[in-house]
Parts: sequence; structure tokens; C-alpha cells
Amino acid sequence: MSAHEQGREPGSVGGGWLGTYAYKGALRAQPPVRFEATFTEPDSDGKFRGTILDDHGLGNHALGEANAAGGQSGRGIRFAKRYHRRGQASVSYEGTLADDGRTMQGTWRIGEMAHGVWDARRLWSEAGSSAATEEVEEREVVRVREVVRLG
Repeated sequence: MSAHEQGREPGSVGGGWLGTYAYKGALRAQPPVRFEATFTEPDSDGKFRGTILDDHGLGNHALGEANAAGGQSGRGIRFAKRYHRRGQASVSYEGTLADDGRTMQGTWRIGEMAHGVWDARRLWSEAGSSAATEEVEEREVVRVREVVRLG
């Protein structure tokens, strides 16, 4: 049963995410970069914090871990990513959480230097919704049954 069918909001950005970002414009030849993000539940003002770990960066140089701080209003999300390494520019992200709260996507920008698109899928929810947990567990049981049948 979806969040809308249960009569509640689809969720928040709070939780774990796995995603990619890609360069556009002059840097479009760069390969997409995979990242993992963890965000807190937004507070009553919609503000949240988190951490992001990039697999690699421009030219395969390790960018490492970054802090994130931003806000969520409805399904709209905005946050800034600031790397722990000195000399790395702050990255601004804007995006939208999907109706079901399982994916999000948007655009990113480093001032006038670089820009692109990003997307992410939810790994786990900060809210610990029992309905979402049960649905994930049910899908895993179905997958195991399918593997057993195929085996």
C-alpha cells in the first residue's frame, strides 16, 4: 500500500540514498559519479543535515566525504554539499522527491564552473516506517522464493 493510499505524506529526504551525478556542458565527457548519502529527518522548519561520500570525482580524483545541509518543502529539496578537503568548491543541489518517496532527482551546480543532473534511490528511511520496512522485506522474500524456484 502506498503512502498516499495510507493517507499520509510520501515521506521525507531522511534516510540513506544511493545515486549518481553527471556533468553537463563543457564537462559532459566526464563519467557519471556514484555517491552514497545519509540525511536526517527534516525538522519542523524543513531543515536537514547529512553526509555524502563520492566514489570519485573529476578525472577520477577522490573527493571523499562531504557535509550536506539543506531544506525540504513538500517534495522539493535543496541542499549544499561541502567537501571536507580544503580547496573544494561548495556544490548546490535542487531536486524533487518522487511521489512514492523512493527516488529523487534534480540538478546540481558549482557556481559558473560546472553543472549537471543527479538522481538517487532510497536505501533506507530515517523515519523507520514499518509499512516501508514490511514492503522491502516482502520484496526480498519474493526474490528469495524466485531464486529457490530457479535453483
